[in-house]
Amino acid sequence: MNLYPLRRVDRAASRDEALETLDAAPFVVVSTADADGMPYGVPLSFVRRGNTLYFHASSEGGHKTDCFRRDHRVCATAVTDVRAFFEGGDFSTSYRSAMAFGRIREVTDPLEFKRALVDLCMKYVPEHKRDIGRAMEAEGPHTAVWALDIDALSGKKRSLPASGMKAAESGSAAGAARPTGAEGSGSAESEAN
Repeated sequence: MNLYPLRRVDRAASRDEALETLDAAPFVVVSTADADGMPYGVPLSFVRRGNTLYFHASSEGGHKTDCFRRDHRVCATAVTDVRAFFEGGDFSTSYRSAMAFGRIREVTDPLEFKRALVDLCMKYVPEHKRDIGRAMEAEGPHTAVWALDIDALSGKKRSLPASGMKAAESGSAAGAARPTGAEGSGSAESEAN
């Protein structure tokens, strides 16, 4: 894998900051390529444990899992804290982003499988902690868990300038946060994937 140097080194995030961005993200877009070489990116709910990102999917397979099985190389991208602003005649955005590169594998170890599902449930629906066991019994046989073991991680950030903060505080359109598309859409993973 060729890792290109960050052009704007002044916006580089540390490894810890990139991990914090991943932890704060509601979903990641996992990118791979299909058998024809067509790029394929799919938004997925996920959880991080150490140096590994975990995703769940249907055990029946589909486009995504076919790609994962064909070529294990993937990239997961997260973006948080996106705010548009206009300053000094220029439009821009503040943000935090992280890109995790590595190889994806299907989780076959029963303990790792169970821990990943519990962690996913606790990230997204902690108020249903008592229901996790029953849900896993019912859905476990129909569920697959995939793990991205991170080989390389990069992060980038841009802070909101003082003028953008003032606009955001006043509620103007220039500084107001916009819906990200994931809000209100339910699951980050489409049934078609």
